[in-house]
Formats: sequence, structure tokens, C-alpha cells
Amino acid sequence: MTVSRSASVVAKAGRVRRILFHPLLRMLIEFAIFFGSLFVLKITLIKPGLGLLGLDETMFRVLQGSLTIAAMFSIYIVLIRIYEKRKVRELSLLHLGRDSLTGMLLGTGLVSSVFAILWLAGAWYIVAAGSIGTMIVAVIWVFLMAALEEFIFRGIVYRIVEEWLGTVSALVLSAGIFGGMHIFNENSNMLAVLSATTGGLLAGALYSLTGRLWIPIFFHFSWNLTQAVFGSVVSGMDIFGVYFESVLDGPDWLTGGAFGIENSVVTFVLMFALLAILLMRIKQRNLLLTGSRRARKRLQIKAPETRPDQFE
Repeated sequence: MTVSRSASVVAKAGRVRRILFHPLLRMLIEFAIFFGSLFVLKITLIKPGLGLLGLDETMFRVLQGSLTIAAMFSIYIVLIRIYEKRKVRELSLLHLGRDSLTGMLLGTGLVSSVFAILWLAGAWYIVAAGSIGTMIVAVIWVFLMAALEEFIFRGIVYRIVEEWLGTVSALVLSAGIFGGMHIFNENSNMLAVLSATTGGLLAGALYSLTGRLWIPIFFHFSWNLTQAVFGSVVSGMDIFGVYFESVLDGPDWLTGGAFGIENSVVTFVLMFALLAILLMRIKQRNLLLTGSRRARKRLQIKAPETRPDQFE
């Protein structure tokens, strides 16, 4: 009787574990804990605490953004270590320098190339320059927003779906959700959603190349920041400010119209070219996960490991 009862308890514990680690539920749980904890910390500690210091608006926003970024990284690391019971390899500090530089070069280079082509076409020119001080707040908040989106869409959604169903499914699903969220942005339209979806495909492919979040985070950050520096709205919204006061003058298909240069045909061509290169690299390095039935069954039973690090 005792043996039978013990076996029943073990079986129930196994069923509970399978339920808790089912990929769909795991995504929901991790999103709820991550976003909920960050929201609670911001409204109960960060903002009220800084409000007691009597800071001016600029310093308040700088410190608020910086503390929120620190809280975001801390929450994700603690969440993964406790819930999935593994090392957070996707935030390996050993690769921070190289990955961040790679992401910055890709994002800055791609957007700068778009502006250079528009300048050569006579569709963009600079009117005046601002001060570096005006961009300090923008840099922090652009990084905060980029990192937040990458933690959610690549760190949680993409990573778990790729482990469960494979790389192609992860690319399609995470990029589709990411692009669809942009329908709520100012000046958005279906072309804007397609543009954001393509950006999501790029970020997903960058994650799959290394199994780390650093390149997608810094690519996303530099992509948005470079647009703001050169005087364009970012994804249809003018919320970060600009360094250069500039003018985009030309047809919407060339300049991107009210949504900004992300909707330019020039941007689309360059994004798809980079995406094709990344997908070829993924295939060449045999990093295309298939999400076999056996793998999916295993992932429902225990917390999965991330892909092997290709550079260690």
C-alpha cells in the first residue's frame, strides 16, 4: 500500500511538472512573472524612490531608465535560474563585448546605409544639429525599450518556440506577433506591420546564430537610436527626440512617409538582403532546429537546455 501510494505521488508530481513545463504555459508564466515583476518594481520602488530625491526632470528620467534596465536584466536572470533551473547562457558575459559590437555595427550600418542612399537621391538632408546632452535620455530609453522587447519576443517567445517546434516556426510566430503589435503605433498601416515583422525575422535569426540575446538587443537598440539621431521618427512615433534636425522630402515609397524610414523600399531591400545572409549562415552552421516529436516530448517533461554555444 505504501509503495503504491508513493508511486501515485510521484506520478502526480510528474504530471504537474509536465504541465508547468509545457512550452505554451512556460511562455505565459515567464511573461507574466517577468513583465509583472518589472511593472511592480517600477511603480512601487523606482518611481516613488526617485521622487523623494527632488531631482530635475532630466536626471529623474536618466536614473529611472537606468534602474529599470538593471531591474529588467536581474528579473530575467533570476526567473530563468529558478524556474528553468539552468545557467542563463543567453546572457553570457563572456560574449558581451563581441556580441554588442556586432549588433551595434549591424544596426547602425544598416540604418546609416538607408540614410546615405536617401541623401544621394536628394530625399534627405540635415537642417541643423543639436547637442549631445539632448540625446542622453534618448540613449537610455531607446536601450530600455529595445531590451524589453527582445527579452519578451526573443528571450521568451522565440527561444521557447524554437526549442519546441523548431527555428522556422519560431521565426514565423515571434516575428508575426512582434509585427502585429506595431499596428497600434502612430501612423501605422499594413506596410508598417510588414516592416516590423521583417525586423522581427532579423532579430530572431540573429538570436539563432549564437543562442544569445546580446546581438538582437544591441541590433534593435542601434537600429532605433540611429533613426532618432538622424532625425527620423521611430516606427511611426516621435518619442525619443532627435539629434539632427532633418528633412525627408520625396515620395512615401522612398522616404517611408509618416511612419519613418522603416517603411522605405530602400530599407526593405537592405533588410531582406541581410536576412537572406543570416539564414544562409544558420543553414551552413547547421543551427536550424527542427523541433522533432521526440524533442517536443522531452521539452514538456523538463526544462530544456539552450542550443550549444558555437563559439566556445
